[in-house]
Amino acid sequence: MLVDGLLITAPPFDRVAPGPAGVRRYGPGRSHCGYTLFSPGMGNIVCLVDDAGIMVHWWAVERTHLAQLLPGGNLLVDTYGEHGGLRELNPEGGCVWQWEGPYHHDFDLRPDGRIVLLTSRKEPAMRDFFASNETPQTIFNDIIIEMDRQGRVLWQFSLAAHVSEMIEVAGLPEPVRYAIKTPDNSLVVVRQPDWAHTNTVEVLPQTPLGLRDPRFRAGNILFSCRALDLIGVIDRQQEKVVWAWGPGTLDGQHQPTMLPDGHLLMFDNGTYRGYSVVREIAPESGVQVWEYSAPGAFFSPYRSGVQRLGNGNTLICESDAGRIFEVTPQREIVWDYYSPFWGTNTANEGRHVYRATRYTEEEVSSLFCQKPGPSAVGNDRRITVKSFGEALEHYESGFLGKSWTVEECSDISL
Repeated sequence: MLVDGLLITAPPFDRVAPGPAGVRRYGPGRSHCGYTLFSPGMGNIVCLVDDAGIMVHWWAVERTHLAQLLPGGNLLVDTYGEHGGLRELNPEGGCVWQWEGPYHHDFDLRPDGRIVLLTSRKEPAMRDFFASNETPQTIFNDIIIEMDRQGRVLWQFSLAAHVSEMIEVAGLPEPVRYAIKTPDNSLVVVRQPDWAHTNTVEVLPQTPLGLRDPRFRAGNILFSCRALDLIGVIDRQQEKVVWAWGPGTLDGQHQPTMLPDGHLLMFDNGTYRGYSVVREIAPESGVQVWEYSAPGAFFSPYRSGVQRLGNGNTLICESDAGRIFEVTPQREIVWDYYSPFWGTNTANEGRHVYRATRYTEEEVSSLFCQKPGPSAVGNDRRITVKSFGEALEHYESGFLGKSWTVEECSDISL
């Protein structure tokens, strides 16, 4: 968070909550019914669970953060293994397409098959960006690229090459200085080679805002730089950063996304602040129009994400608590899920969940029509669960590798 000319962050803080895993609260008729896709941070599985928290499908993967269910039932997933990049998996887990490269954090699959994604490379530090005695020898420069399915780069945008635009539009102080808060609440000024830490890229859809303000027109690129506490928009035609917002308000944010009305929804982590806030703003004015916060009960200093659902509710991924929950516009929690899964690979992030996405029955229909029933693939064992309480008994010991069906679930509030 920008405080007295310093961009201040803080160390990770693990908030994995005690208590039963699975769904702790579910309000049929108030929750937006569907299926939720997620994976444990840097884990080896992508899970699809229903409203009762029962896993109805899973894919074996290699050190992943993020996945997207495709219309035909396949899965596009990122990987951070020995051969990092992107892979497309069929419902049985077979790889039907892959790209290897210096990918990180986020991708946006376009309807025509092109992919906009984040990559990174080491470069010399930018001149005059850092204070002279705080300049790292090299930096990690984030490059947004657009490529086709053959891996050919069609367009690219170097954030370091446009850093002066970001400073000017966002109102960042010059030079940019970084600090970290220590456990005793003192501040230590640091060199920061990961000067931007871009964690989101999204191609803007057509909205009423984009029709009246060319900065937000369809096809422009929305991005998020966690280390700078800013979100911004790149104009594809002008090849420049034309809008930015956040310093002094945002604090290590993730997953800004444009809503159909032109508002921006985002997860503001509050890494330095000490509590998280989901914010919705009108980008033309920067005015906040909605928020969700619960200081003391809602905090993920790193990772996390948000999704506005079709009924107006908001799905929130509180990553560092291993929690995914849904709130109404009135901030009532109507679905509350705690992941029972743990990452199992080297550098796994325990029960943390990087991001989660809710899909409707229609959106998963192509997946389900390719399998005999709503059960996890790849195993002959099947457990029939007749009640939510019975499901919790299995959750306590974990259920990776088992198959599931559910006969009955009622409104649950624990």
